[in-house]
Amino acid sequence: MESHTTLRTFLRPKWLLTHLLVICLVVVMMSLSMWQFRRLDERKTFNAGLLANTTQAITPIKNLALNLPADLNDIQWRRVVVRGTFRPSAEVTILNRSQDGTAGVDAATPLDFTIDGKQYVVIVDRGFVPLATPMPKAPSGEVEVLGRIRISQERRVGALSDPATGILTEAQHLDVERLSGQTQLNAQQTVLPFYIDLLDSPQITSSLPARVSSPKTDNGPHMSYAIQWILFSLCAVAAWVILVKRALRASQPASVAAE
Repeated sequence: MESHTTLRTFLRPKWLLTHLLVICLVVVMMSLSMWQFRRLDERKTFNAGLLANTTQAITPIKNLALNLPADLNDIQWRRVVVRGTFRPSAEVTILNRSQDGTAGVDAATPLDFTIDGKQYVVIVDRGFVPLATPMPKAPSGEVEVLGRIRISQERRVGALSDPATGILTEAQHLDVERLSGQTQLNAQQTVLPFYIDLLDSPQITSSLPARVSSPKTDNGPHMSYAIQWILFSLCAVAAWVILVKRALRASQPASVAAE
């Protein structure tokens, strides 16, 4: 009789709702934990690719421009050197940048060069300038640029987007495909499908634009977040156990009296 009474107690609507709530909390929090573990794996994969490409020898851009891989991620972060001429008239300001805790913009400037007599252009992110600071002009004449290859920036969920058509003088993202039409000087010129972060140039001695920061190579907080969600789910289970034990103790005197 007592066991049936106890069972009926835990099948009441209030208790059924409690059981369902705890199950939902555990499922959600464990899912978030697994998501953080996946993010950790992605970060480790990113770091491995970053290390592999940044440690390769500096190569002339010609070697990659004439032998582009099917997946540009295979060459992202590779260091290249190129000699050419900046074209400030086609420069685009990349908005909403942040570096070292300071808000500002980046300058994306086409660099015209030739390979075996054929015309090419690559967009160069010359670096970061804080807000309200005038953007320094790109140097005139031929320059030698050491840079690292980057693929187009993708729009994040909820972020501002750029107009799909028209000439852009300001952009939210450095999307090479979107800018290629206005970057191409003529029909004979090839626009490379990636851009480069400027790392160094003998012809550029000013402190601004500041060089774009290198990516972080740590694993981030994903492991601690994953463990945190596991602990939260254990706390939910522990709270449910405590509530059940209290309910059992509360029901014991009534059961004894009924007998």
